[in-house]
Amino acid sequence: MDPHRETASLWLTRPSDIAIHLACAAAEKRPVTLTGSGLAANGLFVVPERSGPLFSPDPKRPMPLRRVGATVKAEYFTRGDAFSFFSRLVSVDTGGRWVLQSPLAVERCDRRISTRRVVVGVSGFCLRLSSHPGQPLLGLYDVSELGAAFVADPRRHLFHQEDIVDCALHLPGETPMEVKLEIRHSREFPRQSNLRIYGTRFVDPNPLVEAELSAFLSGWHGGGQH
Repeated sequence: MDPHRETASLWLTRPSDIAIHLACAAAEKRPVTLTGSGLAANGLFVVPERSGPLFSPDPKRPMPLRRVGATVKAEYFTRGDAFSFFSRLVSVDTGGRWVLQSPLAVERCDRRISTRRVVVGVSGFCLRLSSHPGQPLLGLYDVSELGAAFVADPRRHLFHQEDIVDCALHLPGETPMEVKLEIRHSREFPRQSNLRIYGTRFVDPNPLVEAELSAFLSGWHGGGQH
């Protein structure tokens, strides 16, 4: 594994590339979070009808409208990676959609050079928080050689981006592995809004753990991949 490759950012800077990327992100209808000055608004990108991206806030989670001209950070994911960019709120159209200024650059935050196995609902894939050893295990959503995503109820366990989580990673038939996870992004669990999926990457993994995880994943073919 090359740590530099995994953590290095990849920037989109050409206007044509940014426009195509944002159109694809909107078509995938993946959750988007806009943050700035204490505000966190959840919603989706809408296929743009003009040069800048359109953000449609979640109607089930009304948020106070940001002032026009305010700087916001957009964070979202597609099928392969997590992305972010800084922009400015230009206006709000008649449909309640937020018109954002076209970003000068989009940062690819989570380079997935390794396939993630979808293991949600499969017995044996879970983790135990070192800070809460007596509490129930948290189920895994997916896992790869570079990181994992787990499912948690934010009313019981609330995590934020860049938090470092010490835990024991459990895989079927394997001895639990002590790992550190960095929270990279989160999203609602499909059709269960009371749960969230937290995407993570391994931090300073032990080489023995890396080898054990790699060997397990190469021989396990019981789930989907993405």
